[in-house]
Amino acid sequence: MALEVFTESWAQAWKTEINQSKAYEEAARTWEWPLVLVMEADPDENVPDQRAVFADLYHGKCREARLAAMADLQSAPYVISADPFAWREVLEGSLEAISGLMKGRLVLTRGNMVVLARYVKAATELVSAAARIQSAFPGGQ
Repeated sequence: MALEVFTESWAQAWKTEINQSKAYEEAARTWEWPLVLVMEADPDENVPDQRAVFADLYHGKCREARLAAMADLQSAPYVISADPFAWREVLEGSLEAISGLMKGRLVLTRGNMVVLARYVKAATELVSAAARIQSAFPGGQ
């Protein structure tokens, strides 16, 4: 059964996939900052309200993944935001996350791009972990 993206159950599945990835563990062995991914509201894409997922990433492991609270959105060191269509492209593999950031399809609303650029392989592995989840977008799209 497909899990709807950016929901609590999807966040838990993502955490499991991240923690099972030896490639992520190696690529992110020095990363130690929480991350919030934000899916912007877009009624045309069946997303009436913003959705956000918090991941506490530390030294190649995901210590916690859940729906982001307002406090997470305000305090997480790294926040990446995009519309539902861009996230769909990322998860389907037609848009690489770092390339999406460089092209402005995904927006680093908080964080240091220079630091993030040192973790391209880790970012790729985070996306790969998410892509392994049987996912559905709102409205069954």
